[in-house]
Amino acid sequence: MKRWLVVLLVVLAVLVLLSPGIVGRMAEKNLEDNIEWAESEAVGIEVQTEKFDRGWFTSEGRHRVALTGSTFRDGLRSYQNETGNEDLPSLIIDTRVDHGLVAVGSLNRDSGSLIPGLASMLSTFQVDPGNGELKELPGTLYSNVGLTGAASLRFLLESGEFQNEEVQIEWQGADVDVQANNTMGAYVIDGRLEPFTISANGETVDIGTITISADQLRTDYGFYVGTATLDIASLVAASSTAPGTIGKISFSADASIDDARLSVTSKAVIDEIVVPDMGDMDFAVDLSLIGLDAAAIQVINETFKEAQGAIDPDETLAELFPQIEPELQKIAVAGAEIRIDQLDVTLPQGTVTTRMNVRVFEGNAATDFSWGSVLLNMTASADIRMPASMFDMLQKMNPDAGGLIAMGIVIRDGEDYVMNAEFENGQLLVNGAPLPFPMPGM
Repeated sequence: MKRWLVVLLVVLAVLVLLSPGIVGRMAEKNLEDNIEWAESEAVGIEVQTEKFDRGWFTSEGRHRVALTGSTFRDGLRSYQNETGNEDLPSLIIDTRVDHGLVAVGSLNRDSGSLIPGLASMLSTFQVDPGNGELKELPGTLYSNVGLTGAASLRFLLESGEFQNEEVQIEWQGADVDVQANNTMGAYVIDGRLEPFTISANGETVDIGTITISADQLRTDYGFYVGTATLDIASLVAASSTAPGTIGKISFSADASIDDARLSVTSKAVIDEIVVPDMGDMDFAVDLSLIGLDAAAIQVINETFKEAQGAIDPDETLAELFPQIEPELQKIAVAGAEIRIDQLDVTLPQGTVTTRMNVRVFEGNAATDFSWGSVLLNMTASADIRMPASMFDMLQKMNPDAGGLIAMGIVIRDGEDYVMNAEFENGQLLVNGAPLPFPMPGM
């Protein structure tokens, strides 16, 4: 019995005294891998390691998140000129890493943990405006890295406020939880940002509670699929130039891959949009992209990321179409479907509804490609309905709208004006009547 007790004490001593140094190097390598992953996912962002002092039980690191060649830099050029700073603003992250199979070093800090793993970390934040004078930022990030490399992160922000001569910000707090496994390429997010207010130049924006969630998995094609939702409880803008109120904003998306085909469904709802002199408005859309060639989407996605990270992204994006046209052709030849099951805009005069469907059937990849052949291999339909009172208002605002009735593009149907369009075999029918349709390359 005593022998087993001695063995147990020796094992515990190894875990507590000897493992931290070994595991500390593993934790540092895991941190380096996470930084490399973050840079690859965030276009135009560069993470620089300014220092990393590795100890036996505890290590300390400082990392700088800087903007590289991207549209962010162009957007901050005016700030740079106004302040006279040589460098652009950057985020400074100071991290304490308590490591060991049992991180005993974490016991003397907030939210320490003895759960077995590679590391228990606490990160705080500062901002460098570009002149080297660091300013503290609120919020703390608590992280735990398991033995398999999976990480559990929680960002906590207490209520507070910030004020200077130009802007005032008040917030009620935030709690964001992230479960990530970079090895598997998976992450789950569940977060809540409490209401906050931003005031500047006599204008104020009040933003209600924001909730976010995501369950994403990286595919063999380099992009992520899964579910994501975003809800904003309310948004109120108090402004002399553009005041307005939004009751609620909801967005959800679901992406999946089946047999090398990508399908994405997204829904967005904006309730109670109040604009002075226009009345209340609501907006809802349900859009689906079905059966897209995943390999072509991968190339397009990577091309866009490279363009966004370029030194001159505007010029690069302008020249983007020739680079992605071959992939767009592959998508067209492989076949796909675009469906709008709902596009509703509700005004005081009534609701404008739109339903659309476009389907491109699989073509022959061996033949010479032409967009005209794609149109011949495509069917489409559209159904648009508008209250007569609203259309009458449009005619008063723009008399040319009456020409749509004269051409038969819009017809009266009870209390509504409607347009029903169908396209098949290169022929376009609008409200049952054929209309000329130009075919490219023919």
